[in-house]
Amino acid sequence: MNQNTKIAANIMPTTNPCTKLDLLKSAYYDDFTQLKEIKMKGRVSNVWKAKYQLFGENCQVFTWGGKQHTYSCSLVAPDEETAQRYYQGAKRVTQECLGEKWTLEESNRVHDDGMKTSFTNHDAKPSEKVTFSTHLVPTSGLFSTTWTIFYYVGNISQPKK
Repeated sequence: MNQNTKIAANIMPTTNPCTKLDLLKSAYYDDFTQLKEIKMKGRVSNVWKAKYQLFGENCQVFTWGGKQHTYSCSLVAPDEETAQRYYQGAKRVTQECLGEKWTLEESNRVHDDGMKTSFTNHDAKPSEKVTFSTHLVPTSGLFSTTWTIFYYVGNISQPKK
């Protein structure tokens, strides 16, 4: 099995993706407490290794200022074409699972040449507003550029009260 096949096997859940996204949505309202495993203190935020891996093996829960919890996963792709395929797949699966009440907003990222897609239910009460987003990010190295796909569940734009 080559590296691309291994990565493809871990990118998005192939069984019950909608159930898994529902689990993450429910876990958001409890600050992802049931998904936190090992705590690693950071300078600005707290970080926990996640018990639950949506894809890959690099998922975590982190806080901003102690109040805002976000679930995050990342995966490095070997090339832009593969990364685009993962990004489009994550966007498609998320849209299918969340349904019509969720608004898709796609834009260029501010600090690099990547893309960002966010899904928000604007009908939800402010205290219940959760955002699902996926990012496609070029990561330049010394000899080549790789691409990283990030997947977030949280609401980093509006700290919870």
